Amino acid sequence: MMSFGELLCQYTQELAQRWYERWRREGPASPALTEAALKDHLPVQLRVIGEALRVAPAFRESPRELWRQHERLDPEQRVIDAVLIEEVVREYGFLVEEVRAWLEERGEQVSFADYSYFYLAIFELTAESIRRYSKFREERVAQERSEYVAGIAHQLRTPVSALHLSVQQLGRVQGTPEARVLERLRRTVGRLGRLVDGILRLERFKPEELPIHPEMIAPAQVLEQIVADYEHDARSKGLRLELSAPRSARMWADRDLLVDALGNLIQNAIKYTARGFVRISLEEQADAVRFRVEDSGPGISPERQRELFRPVHPGQPGGVGLGLSIAFRAALAQGGALSLESTPGRGSTFLLRLPWRVHAREGLPAAEAESLPGV
Repeated sequence: MMSFGELLCQYTQELAQRWYERWRREGPASPALTEAALKDHLPVQLRVIGEALRVAPAFRESPRELWRQHERLDPEQRVIDAVLIEEVVREYGFLVEEVRAWLEERGEQVSFADYSYFYLAIFELTAESIRRYSKFREERVAQERSEYVAGIAHQLRTPVSALHLSVQQLGRVQGTPEARVLERLRRTVGRLGRLVDGILRLERFKPEELPIHPEMIAPAQVLEQIVADYEHDARSKGLRLELSAPRSARMWADRDLLVDALGNLIQNAIKYTARGFVRISLEEQADAVRFRVEDSGPGISPERQRELFRPVHPGQPGGVGLGLSIAFRAALAQGGALSLESTPGRGSTFLLRLPWRVHAREGLPAAEAESLPGV
């Protein structure tokens, strides 16, 4: 008669297949991810327990110590694959139930001590998975928070440097400062303020929770103001900054969020374009206004494009840079969309599409909205 340890070692694949069939019947939340993360490791883990059980009780490795060796357990891959730890715990429970049912069906008699060791080994396997999962996730969050803060500092560096330069120029001027110096200073302070406001909105609200305060605006004028803010940056790189927008167009939108979106798109286009142009245009459609920010930069690979519009939060893996994240959320919050057309080596075109009439959220009386003329 075979011992419990010998049964586990000899029938590893049969038990793993039995668990797999149970797993499929129960309907996992993430089938492909869970299969990759658990199915490949389960036979190894069963054999580890089986080999331990084949040793005399007095010389067996403790159930907790079984999982100290990295190759026997790989919970980090589950974090990378976004498998919820709750699902991992549930599936180890399936394993205990299936092994017990398998023993009963075969009429196998195992000692209480052996079965208790097996049960504790699975319990410790689950606990170690949770410990490693939590530690790995904590490290990932700390790293991503650091990168996020570094991204904010990088975004702030440019307007702060421009502000410092303007202040130095003011210090050299005797008498009344030149109007152009004061205007540049005003634009830089406004740009810095909008960036800080955008970051705060990103931190505090989900897109569907962002307060929306629409007003009747001329989008061409908004674009002209943003372009004026970035003309110096474009000119310093030798880029043509081109704008084409009908001045007669009127829309009902949140000015701050529109500036968040367009300002970051234009800034990114200038930042990543070494030579050529950045072209901004506005297209009037039947049910929406479409803004185009086109550049002659290096383009974006298909692999990167697939990640580009994943909403991100500090501590969450993947997604886009800070500027595009702000633009993406500003578009979603107003019931719009942000998309991309790009071919590596042939530039990129970001398309911001917003409805003619963005609906208010928190703060605009319904009667006031109803009294406005249609678009």
